[in-house]
Amino acid sequence: MGVLKKILLLPPLVNVGLGLGLILSAYIFEVIGYYDPCPLCILQRWSFAFIALCGALMIIPGLYLIIKKVLLLFAGLFSIGGGVIAGRQIYLQNIPSDQVPACAPPMEFLMDALPIFEVIQTILLGDGNCAEYEWRFIFNFAEWAFIFFAFLCCYNFFFLLKKPSKS
Repeated sequence: MGVLKKILLLPPLVNVGLGLGLILSAYIFEVIGYYDPCPLCILQRWSFAFIALCGALMIIPGLYLIIKKVLLLFAGLFSIGGGVIAGRQIYLQNIPSDQVPACAPPMEFLMDALPIFEVIQTILLGDGNCAEYEWRFIFNFAEWAFIFFAFLCCYNFFFLLKKPSKS
């Protein structure tokens, strides 16, 4: 069996690797490319971080199968949540410019001034910053994130529903 095939059959490694790799890539683009993340981008990073955390917890030796299945479920749910956030950003990027919401205050101000649920609601509604994109390689950041969230969702639910091997 090839090395790549062995790696793809290890959900903890795939979740940790993709989650941390995508966060690191986004951070590199932010620092080197001077691309400031919008609030929806930051929520997508948090989704990838929670997926990576689920994968890291699955690495712990001696975990019961039910705990690994629950972690796969959580990783799949975080993938769905991140996909919804990325989908919202893609929607904002593709609506006519006259319908784009006005820019919201900076995230730090929102965190200081509003209760957490209002902050989340304000972020999910999006603003003008979330409708812009400056970088594109076939797809933009939000579209690439959506693709990875969709892959991780299918991947985690596949292993969640897979019957354990009798080896």
